[in-house]
Amino acid sequence: MLYLCLKYIHVIAAIFLFGFGMGSYLYLIAASRTANPQVIAHVARTVVRFDTWITTPAGFIQIATGYLLMTLAGLPLTTEWVLTSLIIFLCVGSLWLPVLVLQKRLYVLALNAVQVGKRLDDEYRSVYKKWFWMGVFGFLGMFVIVMIMVTKMTPVRLFELLV
Repeated sequence: MLYLCLKYIHVIAAIFLFGFGMGSYLYLIAASRTANPQVIAHVARTVVRFDTWITTPAGFIQIATGYLLMTLAGLPLTTEWVLTSLIIFLCVGSLWLPVLVLQKRLYVLALNAVQVGKRLDDEYRSVYKKWFWMGVFGFLGMFVIVMIMVTKMTPVRLFELLV
């Protein structure tokens, strides 16, 4: 029963991590496309809050429940699909703090533009591009992790079976 409860929490945390993360990402993209600093500042402020208070804790819950599930199942850390998913998760996670910093910077730049009554400048676009591409790579990694979790196979192993 403990295993099933942990697995449920693990899946719910994955939904929060992926869902809130993707939602935040898409909302900030949509807001940025308006080029309206007031809209961007409002959305970026909300995105930073959600990612700090919901998405980030979900990531830590993923690590804790994943470790407990692996231990209860008697799987060694060196199990190929477990180790591969952990490495990808850590790589995606290493993008997370810089993404939060960039989101906060986008908020500050948009808020400053609102306060002085100016348009967004090249610095905003430069920070936005970095944030955007870090998000692309982060979510690609998350898609791969979900595939590994569902199939219990590494991408290489799955590709070999499909070909």
